[in-house]
Amino acid sequence: MYTVLNNVPAATAVAKISRVIPVDDSLYRGEQMPFEHLTKLLLNSIKRVDAKRVVIDSITILAMQYSDKFYMRQGLQGMIQALENYGVTSLIISEYSENNDIPLEWFATSGIIQLRHTRKEDTMERTVQVTKMRGIKHSEQIHPIVIDGDGMHIQHPRLTP
Repeated sequence: MYTVLNNVPAATAVAKISRVIPVDDSLYRGEQMPFEHLTKLLLNSIKRVDAKRVVIDSITILAMQYSDKFYMRQGLQGMIQALENYGVTSLIISEYSENNDIPLEWFATSGIIQLRHTRKEDTMERTVQVTKMRGIKHSEQIHPIVIDGDGMHIQHPRLTP
């Protein structure tokens, strides 16, 4: 799994999510929706609640509706541009497997943070890595993380001999 960040200031703090607003129930019925319509619904919801941050979970499910990759890429770029123009911070969640092609979202966004849950010997390890953050110097090291009742805690990166 990875998380795509768009229009995120360097010192953005993690905030509690106060409400979830479904965009349109046709998404739950599995109907294909033009990106332009989805973007308008999204912007109307943002305006209605005066949102400053938006989470789209999951862009992978949305992308599965479209067989035309060109249409998917154009629609996604248009949606991301509209969110940037509106001035909201966007968190777009997607699935990624290293066995697949590089996802279209990677080319259309300003930043990518990969969250991994991988096998390490006889246990599972959670890690985070900032793969891309356009215009901001950042570490590309893989950092172990711990998730508990107080949130997500980033540990020091692994030392390699």
